[in-house]
Amino acid sequence: MASATCYSKETRQTTVRSLLIKIFVAFWSIILITIVIAVAVAQSYADRTRLSLQNFEAGDAVLEASEALRSSGRDGLTQWLRDLPGATGSLLYIVDEQGKDLLHRRLPTMIKISVRRFNERGQRTQRQRLDRPDVRPARPFSQLIGPDGDVYTMFVMPPQIVGTQWLAERGRAWLIGLALLVSGGVSYLLARGISRPIKRLRESANAIADGRLDTRVAASVSERSDELGLLANDFNRMANELQRAWQKQSELTRNVSHELRSPLARLRVALELVRRKTGELAELDRIETETERLDKLIGRILEYSRLDADQAGVITTIDLEDLVQSVIDDVRYEYRDLGNDARISFEVQNAGVISGNASSLRSCVENVLRNAMQHNMEDGDVKVRLGTDATQIVISIEDQGGGVAEDELTKIFEPFYRSRTMRTEHSQRSGGLGLAIAARAIAMHGGTITASNTDRGLRVEIRLPA
Repeated sequence: MASATCYSKETRQTTVRSLLIKIFVAFWSIILITIVIAVAVAQSYADRTRLSLQNFEAGDAVLEASEALRSSGRDGLTQWLRDLPGATGSLLYIVDEQGKDLLHRRLPTMIKISVRRFNERGQRTQRQRLDRPDVRPARPFSQLIGPDGDVYTMFVMPPQIVGTQWLAERGRAWLIGLALLVSGGVSYLLARGISRPIKRLRESANAIADGRLDTRVAASVSERSDELGLLANDFNRMANELQRAWQKQSELTRNVSHELRSPLARLRVALELVRRKTGELAELDRIETETERLDKLIGRILEYSRLDADQAGVITTIDLEDLVQSVIDDVRYEYRDLGNDARISFEVQNAGVISGNASSLRSCVENVLRNAMQHNMEDGDVKVRLGTDATQIVISIEDQGGGVAEDELTKIFEPFYRSRTMRTEHSQRSGGLGLAIAARAIAMHGGTITASNTDRGLRVEIRLPA
């Protein structure tokens, strides 16, 4: 046992950091992939730029620009600049006399400085030309003269700066989009890898909360080697303990109830012997009444305990109209035999057929109907309806007994709970297990049972999958 415990601790320590490593690697991969792709794209663009610039000649470009300006004016020069192939357009800037690029591009810093200095030099040249007509200053940039006398200056950028210029002007938004795309894809895969097992854990937890104690987390989650796998294994171990404890409790309840039946039988025999010797006494009648009440309570406890065993019992096709009608006939006969007028109406909107355990479903309907009869007013009616709603079969049983408090509408389905407003002699006889048995039987069939107040009483609605 000690070695197994040590191994378990070592295993936990080994795997406890795996999810942390996955998250770290995922975010680190986002950065790495973005950088690698950005460098690869930039290198590819630089190679294409270098190839497109190998055959570029500034002199030929000046002649072509001059021809476009001469034939079509400023618009022709602008269109020629816009139609330059490949990366050649990133090399050339044509600036008018106001210092604006014809394509309205943002001028690089070096061109701005050159334009400013060139303008200042031109002003000085005009002054010097009047004093020194024999001196002509150098012209560092080519200039084009339009038909209307406008002067356009052509700047040629160094090829090695084109890549940097492209990244500064266009590559920033592209890199941001690339980073968002890569980070979104990796983050989605990471989030899906974490949320999917958590969803499985949540489904298993809800199933256990609904009473299906044999539910376990899927092997695809419990076999993981990270924290989620450890959590799934701990969850399964907890579910095993809960199921074992529930089975022990149910077994204990059944055994105790069976053991109580024998003393009750002997008590009845002793009561008959005493009555033969002493005759009829009020005390003996009281003992007999309490004995019968105790016997019914033990029977209800046994019935509640047998529901889990019946879950794996015989599954048959059940006609709910016949089943409900049979229960109503039995209850009518019983209450007529007791001297009461069993006013029960039965309305069938759509007959329903399901597969299930006929014994447990009959017990469910019978307990709900008996509960309605016990708490109904003497001259009140009990209404039973059978119909369908979408993919469900609905059985509604409504009495005229005044209803219960709103905060007790869910508590009345708990074992041994009796409503504060219905603690009458009849409800004490029931032991508070009728609706609990009904709720357990419906849960076994994947349905729901709810209670709501009406104007005159309580309505219990049973919903079963068709």
